[in-house]
Amino acid sequence: MTNMTYDAVICGGGNKALMLAMYLTKYAGMSCGIFERRHEIGGGLATEEIAAPGFRGNTHANIMLPWYYAPLYRDFPEFWEYGGQIDQYLCSDGSIFMDNEKCLAIYSQKHDPSQERTAKEIARFSEKDAETWLKIYKLYISDELQRIQVDSLMNPHEWQARPEFLDRQMAMLPLLDKEGIDPAPYLTASPLEAVQMLFESPEVQYTVLRFFPSGVHNVRDKTKGVNTLGMAGALTTLAFARGGTHMIAHACHQWLLQNGCEFHINQEVTKVLHDGKTAGGIELSDGTRVNAGKIVVTAGLSAWNLIEIVGREVFGEDQCKRIDNLSTSNIGNIMWYSYALHDAPRYKAEAFNPDIHETFWLGLAPSSDVEHIAMECDEANRGKISPLEHFNPVVWCHSLVDPSYAPPGKHTAQHEMQGPRATDLSEDEYLKLKDKHAADMIEYWGKFAPNMNWDNVIGIDTNSPFDVCRMKNLSPHGNFAGIDQTPEQSGANRPTPELADHRTPIKNLYCTGGFWHVGGEASCVQSYNCYKIIASDIDLGKPWEEPGKEEPDSLVEEIRLVTDRMRKWFPIAK
Repeated sequence: MTNMTYDAVICGGGNKALMLAMYLTKYAGMSCGIFERRHEIGGGLATEEIAAPGFRGNTHANIMLPWYYAPLYRDFPEFWEYGGQIDQYLCSDGSIFMDNEKCLAIYSQKHDPSQERTAKEIARFSEKDAETWLKIYKLYISDELQRIQVDSLMNPHEWQARPEFLDRQMAMLPLLDKEGIDPAPYLTASPLEAVQMLFESPEVQYTVLRFFPSGVHNVRDKTKGVNTLGMAGALTTLAFARGGTHMIAHACHQWLLQNGCEFHINQEVTKVLHDGKTAGGIELSDGTRVNAGKIVVTAGLSAWNLIEIVGREVFGEDQCKRIDNLSTSNIGNIMWYSYALHDAPRYKAEAFNPDIHETFWLGLAPSSDVEHIAMECDEANRGKISPLEHFNPVVWCHSLVDPSYAPPGKHTAQHEMQGPRATDLSEDEYLKLKDKHAADMIEYWGKFAPNMNWDNVIGIDTNSPFDVCRMKNLSPHGNFAGIDQTPEQSGANRPTPELADHRTPIKNLYCTGGFWHVGGEASCVQSYNCYKIIASDIDLGKPWEEPGKEEPDSLVEEIRLVTDRMRKWFPIAK
């Protein structure tokens, strides 16, 4: 490969790289070259035929929320039509309880925009909780809360200290007071405690709490209880990517190719070239040097990868020690299996509510005791998997609502549950655990859905933290989120305070990815915030300052329009 020059050289070809390159191309007018170690771009935006030929499953990112791509929908109006499309099941979330064969369904915003349908189901367990649910939902969809959500997600941390951000937070207090909700007790509570303060029904408590581990939060974390109000409202918004999560990457790739971005796959970046002060390019594993006329960005690499290719001496002993000691032992080490099936699961609990059949994020609980979820977090902290009596898997079956996931008449299902890190077991131990967990899951799932037996299974892909290590930025531990979402590794501390605003000690060298706020998910947030920093540092185009795009209101509007797009493109069957 001959030497090359681009205005912007991007290390990594994951979703953060793709979305950042879109902004650098359109709003900064830069030529961009993307260099990816693997054979495929997209990173965690990955969909493969895995359990059996013709059966497609998402190997990493799976949940899509309406805010994930709000800036892209606003700034790249063609993104939706290019394939950046998400949709919702009839029920976006729910739980089934083995001991009484009852279930609780949370209907999606697409199908239940007022949440009256959900409240009716909650009332079967508690009339009071049904009233509380409607209060929470009313708060969640309010302009005031949606502005706060956008503020906290779509802005670099140093911007969030500005007075107008605090003003918008204060505007929420009268609404909480009007609904009789005092936020103070939740500020020092764990999610486990918060759901018990907020709801009286164990079934509602369990269903709200179950999503916290999926959001990479330990339910015993005393700093996370305040998130409970928002988490409850967000359960109505859970969505998936039509055609597979990789379709989001395809949409980005199509736009970038049409606008001159160049891709180089099977090309590993081994060094960032700099003189100790300013970045000038990169070096690849074959010795090729690529010149950067303006900036270099590590996008999708881990903080560990960053100091490896830049040089530890640049960051200093103290910062390197903080990066070396980033924790991965808490939540996010996931057993993530895909099942090729003859028939979709049929649950005993459908006798209680038939709609539970079409639920996206469906928790299978031994009972409504929230300690089952706490036990899963405890075992994860110990590098173990929960015993069968405390299993808390979440299952879903995309082929129920999107036939592209499986051959005609067949189905693809998947499940998620916390497990040990890749480094907690030897290779032999992990291989045995993977097989055992498959057998345990079929046994356990069959107690809820009798047709989930080995006769119904065509094939299984046993994806685990051990397998996730194929992604270099998730090595060596295999944590899907990269690193834990503990207080010292969240928000303005993620991954470290010095790196949280996407700058490095080297001028013109920026960094972003799943190790940065908001975490290891598939949104454009890390890309968008990184671009905001770059654009401010070197005076590039700022779409958020264009007339009609004032934030946070323009992004709040885009988030609301997503549900309208779902209904238009994927109409609700009559």
